[in-house]
Amino acid sequence: MSREHFTVGDVDALVPTLERIFVDVLQLRSGLRGLELQLERANVRMSREEILESDDGSPEVRRAKALFRGYYEALSDELSRVRDLGGEVKDVEIGLVDFPSQRRGEEILLCWRFGEKKVGFWHPVDGGFASRRPVDAEVWSAQQPAE
Repeated sequence: MSREHFTVGDVDALVPTLERIFVDVLQLRSGLRGLELQLERANVRMSREEILESDDGSPEVRRAKALFRGYYEALSDELSRVRDLGGEVKDVEIGLVDFPSQRRGEEILLCWRFGEKKVGFWHPVDGGFASRRPVDAEVWSAQQPAE
């Protein structure tokens, strides 16, 4: 569903899917953090090579590495689902996603955060979360019906 521009309605229609994705993402992140702590306590160096490519260590360490790889792959798959929908994940921890749109003929990003039941904010392309502004009549008036 990747597209050049999204309307507020387009993103609102995606919110239930985004919510389901981020419930999974946050659970996977929590699992990864727990495994990171377990591996650090076992004095395993937390490098991509050591975790994702090495099967060295005790049975417990090998099991933790295997689980970590599985969670990591599942997390990557969930984030790919967001990209496939046309969104760009800006912050995994809080579930922040931007979608390209327009306002007054200028490129903007519609900004959705996990827990919001609809997209209610936008920001300039060169801005971020701190520059979020409420969706206003000018955002709505620039919106075209879904293609």
